[in-house]
Amino acid sequence: MIKNKLKFAMAIFSCLMAISISSHVNAYDSNWTEQIKLNGDFRYRYEFIDEKENRHRNRLRLRLGINAQVNNNVDVGIMFVSGGESPGTTNQTLDSQSSTKDLRLDQAYFAWNPLNNLTIKGGKFNNPFYRPVKTSLLWDNDIRPEGLVLKYKNYNIFINTGFFYLEERSQDDDSLLFGGQIGYQTNINKIKFTIGSSIFNYTDIKGRPLSDFSFLNSKEKSFGNTLDAANKFVTDYQEWEIFGDITVKIAGIPVTLFVDYVVNTIAENIVSNNDSAYLVGFKVGSVNKTGSWDFKYNYRKLESDSLFGTFTDSSFGGGGTDVRGHFLNFGYQIDKGWKFETSFFLHNKRDLEAEIDYQRVKVDLKFKF
Repeated sequence: MIKNKLKFAMAIFSCLMAISISSHVNAYDSNWTEQIKLNGDFRYRYEFIDEKENRHRNRLRLRLGINAQVNNNVDVGIMFVSGGESPGTTNQTLDSQSSTKDLRLDQAYFAWNPLNNLTIKGGKFNNPFYRPVKTSLLWDNDIRPEGLVLKYKNYNIFINTGFFYLEERSQDDDSLLFGGQIGYQTNINKIKFTIGSSIFNYTDIKGRPLSDFSFLNSKEKSFGNTLDAANKFVTDYQEWEIFGDITVKIAGIPVTLFVDYVVNTIAENIVSNNDSAYLVGFKVGSVNKTGSWDFKYNYRKLESDSLFGTFTDSSFGGGGTDVRGHFLNFGYQIDKGWKFETSFFLHNKRDLEAEIDYQRVKVDLKFKF
C-alpha cells in the first residue's frame, strides 16, 4: 500500500513538472535552435582476459550527445551510445566483418533548476550519486538510472535522493530502488576532503527468480548474489554506505586517499558473513592538460550479498559480487581531447570460497569532441 502511494505521488509530481516545463518553454523568447550543444567521445580498446582460457579482443565505444537549453531553468539531454541491452557496459566487440553494430538510447532526461542550488531530473541519466574518485564499488561507470532525482548543494553540504525503476511489471509488483545520500565537502589549509553516507533500498527482489528481471533472464546468472535451490534471490538489498576522500598536494602534485564501505542491513541476519563490501585506495596526479598524468590504485572486496551484483563494476573479477582483488590505472593526456589509459585487474579472485583466479588488462585510446 505504501509503495503504491509513493508511485502515485511520483506520477503527480512528474505531471506537475511537465506542466511547469511546458509553460516555461512557451514563455522563452530566444531562438531554440541556438541553445543546442553537441558532444561525444570515441574509445578504442584492446583487452586481454585470463580466466579459464586466455582471450584477446578489440572493442569500441561511441557516445553522441545532444543538450538543449529549453530556457534559463530547464535543459533537455539525449545521449546515444554503442553496445547492447546490458545495463553495465556500452562496449561493442569487433567480432565479425559482416555484422552491423548497435546504437542505442543511453540517456534521455530533463533537468530543472527551480533554485540556484537545486536540480530536479527525470528520465534516464548519469549516475547522480557521489562516488569517491569516481570509483565503482556500488556502480559500474555505465549505469544510467531511470526515474526521478533531486540534487541539492549549498556551501559545503550536498544531498542526492531519487526514486528509480529496477523492473516495471504490467501484472505484478514492480521492483524499485529508493536512494538517498548526504555529504559534506570543504577545504582547510588547501586540504580538500569529502565525507558522506548513503542508503539504497531495493524492493521486491527476495523470492523472485532471475526470469522476473529482463536484464538477468537472458544471462541466466545473478552476478554473485545468493540464490536458493529454485534459483530465486534469498534476500532484498538495503545498502548502507559510508564514504570519504581527502586530497593534499605534495611537491605540487595532488594526492588523494579514499575509502568506501557498504553493508546490506537486510542480509545481515539472513546470510551470515556475506553482507559487506569495501574499497580503499589512492590517486596521484591529475589529467587536465597535454602532458599531464595520473595513477590510481584500489583494493576491494565484495561479499556475495553485500550489493545488488548487476550494477557493480562489470570488469572487476568479471563483474558482480563474491569477488576481491587489486585494480591499477594509469592515464596520460597525449594532446587536446586525446587520452591514453591502461587498467590492470590483478589477482582478482572470483567465488571467495573457491578463489578462482581472474586477470584482466585494458589499453584505451580515448577521443573527446
